[in-house]
Amino acid sequence: MDAALPLLGATNAWITPPVAISVTALIFTLASFWWMQVRRGRLRVETGHVFSGAITNNKIVLDIPLVFHNPAPASLVVADIKLRLSGGAGGENSPDHKGLPKRMFWIAFHGSVYPESDKHRQYAMPFAVEGRKSVERVIEFQWDTPETQLKDGPYAATVEVLVLPQRWGRRRWRTTCTLALRTDLWSGNRNALIPRTNDPEFYEAIKDVTG
Repeated sequence: MDAALPLLGATNAWITPPVAISVTALIFTLASFWWMQVRRGRLRVETGHVFSGAITNNKIVLDIPLVFHNPAPASLVVADIKLRLSGGAGGENSPDHKGLPKRMFWIAFHGSVYPESDKHRQYAMPFAVEGRKSVERVIEFQWDTPETQLKDGPYAATVEVLVLPQRWGRRRWRTTCTLALRTDLWSGNRNALIPRTNDPEFYEAIKDVTG
């Protein structure tokens, strides 16, 4: 069989095996370039079981460590972050029914879970997550004049992120991860911004050791 003969008959005489192979190779090359160099992915956000928190009559402050991972090659920008609190184990008379659900705002970020007074505290500003890399941030969320003291935990704390660029010019918030906010495990001074745990087993182990 002559390799130059058309594949689809005389009406499409230009579609010969060499042309088909060349077009297929070009499509494969372009698709590979897009997949490896240009493609945008979904930002992934993870957290651990330790954070810092303080609750007073005037303000609730939560410092939550988050890891932002970008699995795709194109860079993404984290433009804003919110923490949505909901749930609670209180009854109908619990203050949670008046105060929740509530979105807490991103105010600043720190370099560690336990903020130190002599360490730099940077106010909220957009940051980039390069392709196939991760960025660690301890994000500080605040709630001024709260209607509840969050005494009836656990609560569901959902991290919502505004990631740019977005398709078709939309600005849509996306839910990235949810953690249990175990305020029922808080011991000591609830007014002090100190490390807390969301892990009941870790809490019991520490309580046994420290008495």
